Amino acid sequence: MGVRRILCLLLIVFLLTVVLGGYLTVTYIVQQGDTLYDIARKFNVSPSTILDWNGINPLRLSPGQRLLIPQPEGLIYTVRKGDTLYSIAKSFFTTVSDIKTANDLRSDSITVGQKLFIPISCIGKAFNVEKGYIWPTYGVISSPFGWRRHPITKQMSFHSGIDIAAPEGTPVFASAPGTVIFAGEKSGYGLLVEVKGSKEIFRYAHLSKITVYVGQRVDRGTLIGRVGSTGVSTGPHLHFEIEVLAKGEVVNPLAYLPSSTKVYVLRESAEEGMGGQ
Repeated sequence: MGVRRILCLLLIVFLLTVVLGGYLTVTYIVQQGDTLYDIARKFNVSPSTILDWNGINPLRLSPGQRLLIPQPEGLIYTVRKGDTLYSIAKSFFTTVSDIKTANDLRSDSITVGQKLFIPISCIGKAFNVEKGYIWPTYGVISSPFGWRRHPITKQMSFHSGIDIAAPEGTPVFASAPGTVIFAGEKSGYGLLVEVKGSKEIFRYAHLSKITVYVGQRVDRGTLIGRVGSTGVSTGPHLHFEIEVLAKGEVVNPLAYLPSSTKVYVLRESAEEGMGGQ
């Protein structure tokens, strides 16, 4: 029985070589009856992490399908032109030293196309939680809430949220806890995630990738996708919208979020100190 169990495990899981900085990837072979939630529990990772690594349909897992799972849990970021370790650290609300340690970097030098591993354990160190809601992504407000001249139609129209400009692939985190009630494509919004909280519905639009599924419970800070430019969009950004359930109407997200000058705030760090964005 012991030998049979070992052989079964070998068929299901292949441990691959360490890539960088002490992490490895596990290749899991999907078994009959597996759900994404079950697999996530088996490896003690979030379903969002598995979706981010594999780009799969969580409702259409099939026996024999191979899934990459990082151990310890973490995300991958591919360096783009103009990136620095500090700009990447801000995108993940972490520190430069954490990224360097995780990737065994001896200097601050990075190259375009380089893949960096960001451990889940260090993501969110710089979330500003003073008002209970966090900024869903690190970027610059490119279009405010309210009436504006539409950038594509050039007609006056009401903008139901705020646009936060950020490079494609920048992580998007749940601003508040709740349950995912929509995760897919919707006209105008492009790839959209809707999360229903206790009093509000949060909408995250124009994503390049969705890393949650309908029915999933997310906590504040859970990865829900990556910044993109899908739908009606003129460039990579996150459209962030809040609807108050009691009123059935959208409100200005800036009334809920911490100050836009304090998006990134390290609570305890000798390396980079306290600060704003």
